[in-house]
Order: sequence, then structure tokens, then C-alpha cells
Amino acid sequence: MGSVSDKNFRQLMVGCALDIQRTFLEHVPFYLTALFFGAATVVISSVYRVPIPFDAIDSFPTLALEFLALGLLLGALVKLVRLYKEGKPDNPLLSICKWMLQSIAGRLGNIMHTTIPMVPLAISFYVLKDEIPALHPFSWDRTFMEWGRWLSFGDMPWRVLQPLVGYPFVTVMLNIVYEAWFPVMFGCFAWQAFSSRSSAVRSQYLLAFAFCWFLAGNVLATVFSSAGPCFYGYFVPGPDPYAAQMAYLRHVSESWPVWSVGIQDSLLAAYKTGQGQISGISAMPSMHVTIATLMALLGWHVNRRAGILFTIFAGLIFVGSIALAWHYAVDGLAGIVLAIAFWLAAGKMTAAWSAYCARPVRIATPVGAPVLE
Repeated sequence: MGSVSDKNFRQLMVGCALDIQRTFLEHVPFYLTALFFGAATVVISSVYRVPIPFDAIDSFPTLALEFLALGLLLGALVKLVRLYKEGKPDNPLLSICKWMLQSIAGRLGNIMHTTIPMVPLAISFYVLKDEIPALHPFSWDRTFMEWGRWLSFGDMPWRVLQPLVGYPFVTVMLNIVYEAWFPVMFGCFAWQAFSSRSSAVRSQYLLAFAFCWFLAGNVLATVFSSAGPCFYGYFVPGPDPYAAQMAYLRHVSESWPVWSVGIQDSLLAAYKTGQGQISGISAMPSMHVTIATLMALLGWHVNRRAGILFTIFAGLIFVGSIALAWHYAVDGLAGIVLAIAFWLAAGKMTAAWSAYCARPVRIATPVGAPVLE
């Protein structure tokens, strides 16, 4: 019995090693992108003397194991439901254990090559996000407010939406959807990370995902440094065109669970004191809308149902970003354009890398050697 178990364990280890080796080549663009963005962050931090929390790397093994355990648990639940739909299994626990072992061996390569590059990407975003006001003080809020007014033909975008969304129940529903962005985003990433199959669309999504966080969330957010409507009155001198909107949101939050108001207060407090569990104020572009649009693009390349669901989700995120005073209208529009641009750029890079890997390898014939025909 022991020898059989040892044999199965060795087979599992060999399968895992082969899967890691087999899937490495297709993830090279993702690795190189993460390496480049990480190196850029080191350069920026050196020039501006921004500390880098390298201790975050120490926690990666634990986070990776938790990520793996969560994915296996969710997958096991889905597998269990399918087993009972097909008929009551004789030994469901044994079936689930066998499925987990097979899943690890067949997915470990994709999991590792997806999560490892995310370490420098996450550190880069974390480091630079908090330093945006120091690198480039907020200076675009008034401009973005005026652009939004122009887009709304002289009115404020939030006022245009208010007759439709200015009801406590609707506001709460938008807030719930907006807060759901985090688990949906991580769920979508896990969906791609835990995929047992490789595809050009998957590689395209991972690359575009990296572009969104660094190029949009760090670089462009610093260039177009802005705080957002909810903080307009604090950072921009003069009349606050969002005062009435914030008064409405605060009034609703007194009786309804509008969590955005509390989060906005916490962010402002962290900005003032330099301390807080959450920090980092930035409006342009809206990362919520950017990532939601990217997920919609992925959805349409998977199937029609996923495309429709993610598109509806992205639309609600866009409306919520304005109605909850997180973003100017142009923040969301920029996020949509950027997501499409990153998606197309990632697609070209993925196609170019696939073509490079598929090129015929020519072996030089030594001088004087006979040529076989």
C-alpha cells in the first residue's frame, strides 16, 4: 500500500514539474512585462527616494498557498455539485481528492506562472499609488470637472444621473455593485490563473491586466494627478460643484449602508495624517472602470453570456463611479478607452510571441558535410 502511495506521489511530482516546464514559454511576455515594470518602479523609487516594501515578498508563499487552497476549495464544490447531478457517487470524498490531485498536476504551471509575476506588479502599484500626490500634486480636478460639464452640455454629469439614481435604494444597490468590483476582479483573475488550458485570449488578458495596473494606475494616474469629486472641496479652492452630491450621499448613509462615504472619509484621513489601513487617492483614470471593461472584453471572447454579464457589470461600475462621487465622467471614459487600447496591444504582443515560438528552427549544416536530399 505504501509503495503504491509513494509511486502515486512521485507521479504527481513529475506531473507538476512537467506542467511547470511546459507552460513557462507562453508566460515569458508576462514575466518580462512584470520585470520591466518592477525595474521602472525601482528606478522611480531611487530618484524620488520612495521606500519599497520588499517585506511583501516574504508573505508571497503564504498568499500563494492561500490562493491555491481557495481555488481548490471552490473547484471542489463545483465538482461535488456536478457529481451529484450525474448521480450519487459511491465515495464523493475520494472522487474529490482524486480531482484535486489531478487539478494540481494539470494546473500548477499556469498558477505559478501567473501568480509569481504578480508580486512585482502588486508591489509597484502599492509603492507608487500612495506617492502620487508627492510625485505630482493634484492639479487636474478643475479641468476634469469642466470637461465633464462640457460633455453634459453645461450641466454636471452627476446632476444628469440624479433623477435616475438619486433614490436611497438605487444608491445602495449601486454601492453594493461598486464594492463587488474587488471580489469580481480577483475572481476573474483566479479564473484565468487556475485555467487548465492555455489560450491566446488568456495570455492577452494577463498582459492587458498588467498594463492596466502599471500604465494606467501608476503612470497616467501620476501624470494626470487628480483627487476626484468627493475630495474636490478639500483640494480645489473656490465653490464646490459636488457639495450637494456629497450632502445627499451623507444624508443617505445615515440610514442606509452607503459604504463609499465611510471609505472616502478614511482615505482623506489617511492623506492628512499619513496613517491608515487604506490609503492612496487617485481619480484619473478610473481603475474600477478600466478593469471592468477589460473583464467585459475577456467575457466576449469566452462566450456571449459572459460578455453580456460583464458588460452590464462594467456599465453599472461606470454609473456608480459618477453617482457615488468617486470619479469624474472623463475618468471612466478614459478607463474604457485605455482598457480597449491595452487589450489590443496585448493581443498584438501575444500573437507576435506565438509566431516567434512557432518559427521553424534551422540547424546550420557544417561546411563540407554532405547534403541529404
